[in-house]
Amino acid sequence: MSLALALVLFSGMLSLLASAPARAESTTIEITDVYNAVNPSEEWFQLYNMTKSSLTLTDWSICTSTTCITLPTMTIDSFNLAKIKASSLSNWPAKGLDGANDMLGLKDNNGKPIDSLNWGTPSSSWKNYEAFQTMLWNPGIKTPDPNANQSFFRMAIGHDTDSPTDWLTTAQKLPGSTAQPTATPTSPIQPLTTPPAPKTGGEFPVLLALGLLGGLFAIRYLRRLAPQK
Repeated sequence: MSLALALVLFSGMLSLLASAPARAESTTIEITDVYNAVNPSEEWFQLYNMTKSSLTLTDWSICTSTTCITLPTMTIDSFNLAKIKASSLSNWPAKGLDGANDMLGLKDNNGKPIDSLNWGTPSSSWKNYEAFQTMLWNPGIKTPDPNANQSFFRMAIGHDTDSPTDWLTTAQKLPGSTAQPTATPTSPIQPLTTPPAPKTGGEFPVLLALGLLGGLFAIRYLRRLAPQK
């Protein structure tokens, strides 16, 4: 009876391992930056080779919520970055990335999801939702301003905890816009501040002492010049 129970438990463990959700932690290539622009032709993203050897990406693809695009063959040296502009990809979405809710995912030459990020709230209506479902965050990275040029970038390249907190965001005010500029780094790291200038006024006692010394020397000098009686 105990043997049968052990077999059942072991079978259940294997089932759980087989169905365990994939994680977005990459050990080979990771997405480090995404530039979500109001003008789709200005958008770009960046990949990082986390390995100790150069990697040639052939038949890899990059996916948004609506499409997957085959990347041009490229070699990324060890611990190096590769920037890919949307204008160099023939099938980039005509409307570009959705500033409020969208994703960017990377697949290898076997169609296996390697890394991803998403912002806003993911939707099951996305064409690539199922492929990246176990990697999507709900909620995703908080967008600073969906109507502006937004940047999403990793706090620490090469360090992936599979969490939205890995990412920082900023938004750039558009020329001619009447809206207030938005600059919201979602990082706990605060910018360095200039130390306050030292207060003035401490030099007054020094000047006073110098004045008194000068007066003393002047009196002694005048006494020497005075005729002796």
